[in-house]
Amino acid sequence: MDSLAQYRLNNAEEKLESAKLLLDARKYKDSIGRSYYAIFSAVRAVLANDKVDFSKHAGVIAYFQKEYI
Repeated sequence: MDSLAQYRLNNAEEKLESAKLLLDARKYKDSIGRSYYAIFSAVRAVLANDKVDFSKHAGVIAYFQKEYI
């Protein structure tokens, strides 16, 4: 795994930890937001391994769906 992919994966893990803390604090909407960005960062880590990136969420989602789902 290259350094960009590892960085993004670490970022995803940090966001997931924040989501868990918010969930425990019953801050459901904020927890959902952090969870979304955790998943988004993890998907961008996968894309980094493919040497692909997009400036918009829609591009990331479309590429991931096309290539992995």
